[in-house]
Amino acid sequence: MEKHLIEEWFELYVKDITSYLMYYTGSIDVEDLVQETFLRAMKKLTVYKENGHPKTWLISIARHMVIDQYRKNNVWNKIRHLFIKEQNILIDMEQHIMINQENIVLYHTINKLPAHYKEIIILKGIMEMSSKEVSKVIGSNENNVNVLYHRSLKKLKELLEEEGFEHGRI
Repeated sequence: MEKHLIEEWFELYVKDITSYLMYYTGSIDVEDLVQETFLRAMKKLTVYKENGHPKTWLISIARHMVIDQYRKNNVWNKIRHLFIKEQNILIDMEQHIMINQENIVLYHTINKLPAHYKEIIILKGIMEMSSKEVSKVIGSNENNVNVLYHRSLKKLKELLEEEGFEHGRI
């Protein structure tokens, strides 16, 4: 039963988890993290609260796993410098997410944001999760999520303007 449920969730949410991890880590090489997310979900299925959405729960697992990994390996400072340079890198996931130059600039700029702003932009702006879902993922309240989202968009806009990105393109 548990294995079947995780397989079903994998089919439904693997793209969402992959996208989240790609944006969150700043790397396109997230296959191991995606697999580890679902393995951890299988191990923790008995603590899953069915009143929450499975996608939200899986993203929470992925988030905590990456945070733990950053803490253990002090990878955060290394990852900030690993950005897509040009269109020479082949991206084999999500229909080539970062192909055009505008997306590369946006992707690069999102990775310059402070971690809590970056996370809110990814979850609410890119993955289009509701404030309620985001609040469950980050362990905050909806009002705080909305305030952080507004502030993170403002900061992202400022950074994009510094990059010379045309006004109003996001």
